[in-house]
Amino acid sequence: MKVKVLDAHVVNKIAAGEVIERPASVAKELIENALDAGATKIELFVEGGGERRLCVADDGEGMTQEDLLLAIQRHTTSKISSEEDLFNIRTLGFRGEALASIVEVSKTVITSKSNDSAEGVQVEIEGGRVLSVKAAGRARGTTVDVHELFFNVPARRKFLKSQKTEFFHIVRVVKRFALAYPNVHFRLEHDKRTVLDLPPTSDLRQTIAQLYTAELARALLDVHTVIPGITVRGLVSPAQITRSDRTEQFLFVNGRFVRDTQINYAISQAYESALKGDQYPYIFLFIEIDPRAVDVNVHPQKAEVRFAEPIKVQAVVKQAITKALTSAHAVPRLERALTPRLRLNAARGVHLRPPERAKANSPDEVWHAQRAQGRGEGLLDSRTREVVPSPSTRQLDLRSELEALRQAPSVELAPSFRILGQLHGTYILVQTESGLEIVDQHVAHERILYEKFLAQLRERKVIRQRLLIPITIEMPLDKAELLAAHLEDLDKRLGIGIEHFGGGTFILRDWPQVLTSDWSKSEFSATIERVLAVLEHEAEPSLEELAKTLAARVACEAAVVKNKPLRPEEMTELIKQLKQTQNPYSCPHGRPIVLAYSLEELEKKFGRR
Repeated sequence: MKVKVLDAHVVNKIAAGEVIERPASVAKELIENALDAGATKIELFVEGGGERRLCVADDGEGMTQEDLLLAIQRHTTSKISSEEDLFNIRTLGFRGEALASIVEVSKTVITSKSNDSAEGVQVEIEGGRVLSVKAAGRARGTTVDVHELFFNVPARRKFLKSQKTEFFHIVRVVKRFALAYPNVHFRLEHDKRTVLDLPPTSDLRQTIAQLYTAELARALLDVHTVIPGITVRGLVSPAQITRSDRTEQFLFVNGRFVRDTQINYAISQAYESALKGDQYPYIFLFIEIDPRAVDVNVHPQKAEVRFAEPIKVQAVVKQAITKALTSAHAVPRLERALTPRLRLNAARGVHLRPPERAKANSPDEVWHAQRAQGRGEGLLDSRTREVVPSPSTRQLDLRSELEALRQAPSVELAPSFRILGQLHGTYILVQTESGLEIVDQHVAHERILYEKFLAQLRERKVIRQRLLIPITIEMPLDKAELLAAHLEDLDKRLGIGIEHFGGGTFILRDWPQVLTSDWSKSEFSATIERVLAVLEHEAEPSLEELAKTLAARVACEAAVVKNKPLRPEEMTELIKQLKQTQNPYSCPHGRPIVLAYSLEELEKKFGRR
């Protein structure tokens, strides 16, 4: 026969390969078991990067001899008892696979004692086979001492990296748990040297001060939004404090560290107008959600989850971070180039008092608005189809904007603001209550136009313009398929008229008049590809995201250029309109609009302090 029944140990080794990938996987699973057991102190003793030895000791509730002998078998657990429990999981572990997988591919000694036992018990296992069971002295809790990981799976051992790399991954694991459980004491020792010693703290900010720096902890912004069934809380960095990658972005769902591309996308959208593409903020975000609304049983290592209403979760996350960023209103300070440490200090720089504005929509309102858009009840009305035959709307828009500024009556700002003049035809100097602001007139005007475009789109005033000469656009086949599937959405929701000509060829015939520009074919193609990126990442993309993708690019093209002298009343009106925008501190592409120099800093420079 060609079909054979595999030996039980072979089956267990295959299963272990799904759960235990490297020493860090062992650390993760054992820490999860300790936390589920109610531990308040967890210690890790590592030798040789974890391959030679990895020991995890906790002060949790411990196990009796009977429970311990069952725990090392596959699919034995105290955390669920029925199929229904899978949809209401409140623990980190639940499958009953981790401990069995660990002992199958290592030489392990487990010592445990519960309150129900007069003495502890010690079990020695090698390659899944129990070698001995004996009494042992121990305070309440459990110690799992793992030696020679993958000793009986040499092929897997070859894939391990250097000891330094493997230990780095263990440190990352401990760091994640320390962030998620600041009330637990974590201690990590490597080759007899203490690497981490994190006593319990009262809140997340104190833990971050231990793991990073007190400066970073102070600079982080509080995130806290609650709607029925979902709470989003945590800390995020302001736009002035960034990294070149996402390695310091931590997302937790019900206390479990996860990776989720949809939530990452929501985070990126929240920072979209504040950061450039190669900048990433620090994120320490916790989502607490009804366990019945999230499936954690979709990944062998439980590193991914599936939400019942992913768009709703995305909306709440984005709203929460956006609220934190806009409430901070951090303005970069004018000083020498920012080193990483100075960049942290910049977060404590001058803050402007924003103008009062209407209360933002709640996450629930955002969610219901997105649901309405999914039913074709979006903010844009596709029945508005007036054709405007002007071939050069961009220049007309620019001229009309400048003319409106010139004709505007001289409006005095609040007493705390005064226009001082213009520097090199590019920067507007503004005296403020706390010092001096230098405003880049191009990006300021870009922000004003950008928000005007969005307001017109929200008010259902989209007017389609028929292109005098239709534009042929070529798309790669994968993107062509995506574009073809969303032609109706683009037509009805955004006023973009595109016909599929076959294969990867499309004909662009209509474009929103408010966004019309004298672009080349490649510029139109690039803009449509950006819209497709939004469609690709969101099952039901909000109109706001699609509109922003279009408006940001055109606002930059239409804004008043640098080296353009402005009259005093024009500068006054420009600053006045800037102060009335939702975000007067950065352009839609993340560039700063305002640099601030406090009076205190000026006095220090002149030796007055």
